[in-house]
Amino acid sequence: MNLAQLESHATTAALVEAIRRALAAISEETRDLRGPGPVDHARHRRAKDLCLLDLLRRNRLLGGVDPGADARAALRDLRDAIIENQAVLKIHLAAARAVSNIILDVMVEEDSDRTYSRPPARRGPSAR
Repeated sequence: MNLAQLESHATTAALVEAIRRALAAISEETRDLRGPGPVDHARHRRAKDLCLLDLLRRNRLLGGVDPGADARAALRDLRDAIIENQAVLKIHLAAARAVSNIILDVMVEEDSDRTYSRPPARRGPSAR
C-alpha cells in the first residue's frame, strides 16, 4: 500500500468508527425512551450533536471518495436506528401533547366562572 491508500484506509476506518458511535448514541436514547424511568433528553441531544459533528468532519476528509462497503453497511444500520428512534420519539411527543392538553383543559375549567357554560347534563333515573 502506498501512503495515499493508507491515509484513505485510515480515514474510512475513522468514519466507520464515528458511524458506530452515532449508532450507539441513537440506540441508547431509544432504549432509554422505551424504559420505565425518566429520560435525560439534554444528555442525549448533546451526544447526538457531537456524533453529527464528528460524522460531518469525517465525511469532509473523504473528499467525495466512496468510503467502501463497511461504511455503507454501517450507514444502513445507522439509518435503521434513526428511523426506529424517530418513531419512539413521535410516540413520546404525542403523549406529552396529550398530557399538556389535559392539564390545559383542567386549568381553563378551573379559571372559568362558568358564566357562558351550559350546566352539566343530568344522568341517571331523574334525567328527562
